[in-house]
Amino acid sequence: MAIVFFDFDGTLVDEKAKIYRPTKTTIQSIEQLQENGHYAVLATGRAKCYVPETGIKWDGIIASNGAYAEINGEVVYNKEVREDLVEELVRLSGKLGYIYVLENQDLCYTNGFHNDEFMKVLEFFDINRRNFRPVEEAERLRANKMFLTCDGEDQFEVLCREFQGKFILGMHRGGKSCDCDPVGNNKGIGIARIAAAANVDICDTYAFGDSVNDYDMLKNAGHGIVMGDHRIEIEDAAEYITDTVANEGVTKGLKKYGLI
Repeated sequence: MAIVFFDFDGTLVDEKAKIYRPTKTTIQSIEQLQENGHYAVLATGRAKCYVPETGIKWDGIIASNGAYAEINGEVVYNKEVREDLVEELVRLSGKLGYIYVLENQDLCYTNGFHNDEFMKVLEFFDINRRNFRPVEEAERLRANKMFLTCDGEDQFEVLCREFQGKFILGMHRGGKSCDCDPVGNNKGIGIARIAAAANVDICDTYAFGDSVNDYDMLKNAGHGIVMGDHRIEIEDAAEYITDTVANEGVTKGLKKYGLI
């Protein structure tokens, strides 16, 4: 038995290619993977509450870049950002005029409902706003992870400097937003927790990814599989580079390793 972890944006879907849901071939391949006795786990930077319906019955999920993990319906990891760091991010974002999201698995809070750029980010990633609420409605400032909007590389660099040593920022596809993770948070942690809970050796884990927030997952898994369209920074974590989303890279990768 193996566990296969799949990133969402850029791996199962490709917003740049206007592929917003896994293809029929990808869905069938993952179903075949499960029929062959293996686990299929979604491993995403998104919070659980705003992952769209994929048509796949996942055996588990890693969400918010590894801050939350569950397998077979059991929560095996749930790490919140220190409250003082959340408060600092909110304070500094207000001072600099940035839009932020405080991600929790059941609901997210934001100051961005009246910001056109933020709404465009939600539209680009096909995120339904029903799981977002104004930050004023939050009983307290808490989050598994945050993300921020930005106007491009220059503003992103400003953010990196402001939060250096406290948060790690990773630019999203599209260049208009970025993840904001506390130092030490990554998908590799979720892989380890799920593998241990499922009693599967880490050598029997496989991970598909395309971006910098997948690096630790790809590096820590037994086998790291990088999509054809990927960030150059993650190539050294690749045991194998498969094809693009549009060219059924997931299916080709699963076949390469004899999992289907």
